[in-house]
Amino acid sequence: MTLAIETNGLRKAFGDTVAVDGIDRRIPQGTVYGLLGPNGAGKTTTIRILATLLRPDSGTATVDGHVVVDDAGEVA
Repeated sequence: MTLAIETNGLRKAFGDTVAVDGIDRRIPQGTVYGLLGPNGAGKTTTIRILATLLRPDSGTATVDGHVVVDDAGEVA
């Protein structure tokens, strides 16, 4: 199974507000996946991390085999 997106312990806080707290996901290529939740649940923050617009405070995120922190230029 080839993964499109993988996150392990993904965490991001803004001051005292934790926006993303320990997300662990494995999303295979060729699947449709939705992020659902109330306002302030961390959906947009998660997408911004995956799109390399924000750096996570801890944890890892991989998109198409590229670590978003190390290989930001390769994430398409």
